[in-house]
Amino acid sequence: MKRVKVELLWLLFIAFIVNFTVIYGRKMPVGANGGDTIIHMAMIRGIYLGRNMFLDQHYNVPPNWYSFLYHSLIALLAKLTHASIWTLMIWTPLFFALLMVFAWYKLGEELDGRYGGILLGSLSFLALKSQLFPNPKALIPIFLPFFYLMTLKYQKTKGYRYVIFSGVLLSAMLWTHYNAIFSLIGALGFYAFLKLREDKNYLLIALIGGMLFLPFVLNIVIHVEPGATMGVEDVRHYWEWDNIWSRLRSIIPAYWLLPLWILGLWTIYKRKNKFDEFILTIILGIWIMRVIPEYLSYFGIKVFSTRFVIPLHYTYLIVYFFGLEYIVSRITLKRILTYSVALMLVVYGSLSFVEYNYNCFSSKYTYKNFEDLAGNYTRGIVKASEWIRENAKRDDYLIGHPYTLEWIAGFTGRPVVAVSYGHGNPFLNMKQRREDIREFFTNPRKRAEIIKKYGIKYVILGPFAEKEYNITVEDFGDDFRVVFHRWKFYILEVEK
Repeated sequence: MKRVKVELLWLLFIAFIVNFTVIYGRKMPVGANGGDTIIHMAMIRGIYLGRNMFLDQHYNVPPNWYSFLYHSLIALLAKLTHASIWTLMIWTPLFFALLMVFAWYKLGEELDGRYGGILLGSLSFLALKSQLFPNPKALIPIFLPFFYLMTLKYQKTKGYRYVIFSGVLLSAMLWTHYNAIFSLIGALGFYAFLKLREDKNYLLIALIGGMLFLPFVLNIVIHVEPGATMGVEDVRHYWEWDNIWSRLRSIIPAYWLLPLWILGLWTIYKRKNKFDEFILTIILGIWIMRVIPEYLSYFGIKVFSTRFVIPLHYTYLIVYFFGLEYIVSRITLKRILTYSVALMLVVYGSLSFVEYNYNCFSSKYTYKNFEDLAGNYTRGIVKASEWIRENAKRDDYLIGHPYTLEWIAGFTGRPVVAVSYGHGNPFLNMKQRREDIREFFTNPRKRAEIIKKYGIKYVILGPFAEKEYNITVEDFGDDFRVVFHRWKFYILEVEK
């Protein structure tokens, strides 16, 4: 037992050092120069300010389109620690990385009490990249191994508490990112169907997870708007390039891992114990859902199916483990080989993570102050956001150019009419919202109607609105009062 604890502590220590080295000195979260990180920040701030979590935090109306467990967690940490949300989004990936390594170690320990912990724990370093961005998906490689661990414990003991724990963990993953876990719950349902006569508790796991997530689904069903896209907005137009070949490629691991992957799958197939069958069925189920996602359209479901492979590639860590276990079991110097392989995996995973950080598209920005990224523009965003936080009420509605509103919402948590394409709520009529913004700035006769429709309190006039809508502050009449001005940024209050 003492040896195992030392192994775990060493893995956690190395994961801490590697992540700390990358994070220390950052002045902004990865991705905070635009994109998903800003969107998630707005969701966190809305919850932090006390808004109903089932409302869309950008628009202050139901339904919430994004699972909000991650956002609620960061908001709660901000309340408890009094640290800024900005700071927490920089540093929480480090602690998530430690939890991830711990979770995979514990699963490995349960699979093989002698060498399983060190092998699967070191394999988890291949997934360190999942903890680079402050993103809800970072929780999946933490919850997933615990889900598999509870399922394995149930298979060994038949204890009903492990069925409940598995169902709760499945629900936690759905509350983290339902699109990514949709394939997992589908594969689990398939396995439950196959085992229905033999053991109904697998169906119970799926039912517990689904029932605990049901309030989120009902909120969408009840509040979906006419004209909603009912499908993810994606600036990459995945429907144009996501063909059968790209789908097949997405389910294959890195080429250098292929031999170990094939050996692991062969080992699973040959042994045919309950956990092996369970993992193999999960893998096959996700393969089917990823390669043939069109059948979902018959149910009116339009999803970005590349997300389906997220739990798949984490599950492959177990496949690699079985491949390594097969090799180690046939070697005389088991301990030496195990620790040598573990060392290589930890070193490779650590170096890959560091290299990925310094070469990915966002890393060069993270060690700069946000205000310095784009000069007057980013300074104007920061100062306008400060004024709004200090003067605007929590639910005061803002209108402006969608791209500018995306930043303002991220920094203030105040509701806006719309954000840029690619980040809109698929269950709201985002096309109409963006059209209303255009009408507001280009058609003065429509302004009163749009103000009333959304309850707009402030107008954000910036360089993007000025350029796209060909409008200046002089184009607004006596119904608007300038309350803030910096560079090309104006905040106009709607006079009642």
